[in-house]
Amino acid sequence: MNKIETIIAALEFASDNSNKANFQYHIVEKALAAARELKALQPVAWMLPEYGDVISASETDGEGIYTIPLYALDEVTK
Repeated sequence: MNKIETIIAALEFASDNSNKANFQYHIVEKALAAARELKALQPVAWMLPEYGDVISASETDGEGIYTIPLYALDEVTK
């Protein structure tokens, strides 16, 4: 189980075992939704471990020498 799956499992447990009228239930539900969004993200680029070089996700699928996925956690609009 990877880290995001562990977080989701803990939040699901907290959600299932909380008093739904309790304020914390809403916080747990928001955190659970955010964790599920993070799990669904696709890499925007891949990094070469030895040198830190980066290549865009459109140029590779992480199968070659670029094996560390990089994600954009927020969108920035101008």
